[in-house]
Amino acid sequence: MLRGVPVGGGPAKVAASLTSAASAELVAEAGRLVAAPVDVAEWRVDHFAQVADRAAVLEALAAVREALGDVPLVATVRGAAEGGNVELGDDAWASLAADLVTSGHVDALDVEVARPSAVVAAAVASARAAGVAVLASSHDLTGTPPAEEILARLERMVALGADLAKVAVTAHRPADVLALLAATAGAAERLDRPVITMAMGPLGVVTRIGGEAFGSSLTFGALDRASAPGQVPVAELRAAVDLIHRQLTEEGPR
Repeated sequence: MLRGVPVGGGPAKVAASLTSAASAELVAEAGRLVAAPVDVAEWRVDHFAQVADRAAVLEALAAVREALGDVPLVATVRGAAEGGNVELGDDAWASLAADLVTSGHVDALDVEVARPSAVVAAAVASARAAGVAVLASSHDLTGTPPAEEILARLERMVALGADLAKVAVTAHRPADVLALLAATAGAAERLDRPVITMAMGPLGVVTRIGGEAFGSSLTFGALDRASAPGQVPVAELRAAVDLIHRQLTEEGPR
């Protein structure tokens, strides 16, 4: 549950990322998100031009929180190795993450599990102490591991204390999409936490719109601009997600 939104229950939820570089633009973007068919907001702090200025980051965060109203907010500082817009060392990332979760404005913290285990553990503990959910994540920008490896990553995230477990891969062929969906279905059956999966790139669009059928609980769309390859506009994504949910919940033939 993120600020009253049941991620992992009912239809797959739709998220969109805030990626503006300047504070005023960021607040305006948050206002557009509130008016869009979006359940969850993600602030990609790594796109913020003043990411190195802690006071500026926290000031912008407070303004975004106010603009979002009751929309849940995930704070993400994505590292360059996993598709982010800035490279922060582990110590700098951990310090920023701690300030984000103790601000009182964040509902979930994205934690890349590729970072050193001690850094991940500290971030999880910091979020727990602040009552902030942990969204563990792993991004493969070059390809798609076997289904067994994807499932193992999701299981490791849960073992590390994640409240939500997310894996994004890059699909180059149909078999990559099938591997991701097989792992998603397996994780949804075996794990007791919400799973979020997607394949990036054109072939992966089917995973973004149809993930609920395989156990994925949240999908990302584009508000003003895509924050990852293969994202579709949120209005189109919402229509497709709702259509699939209706088909999944229909009783008997029509």
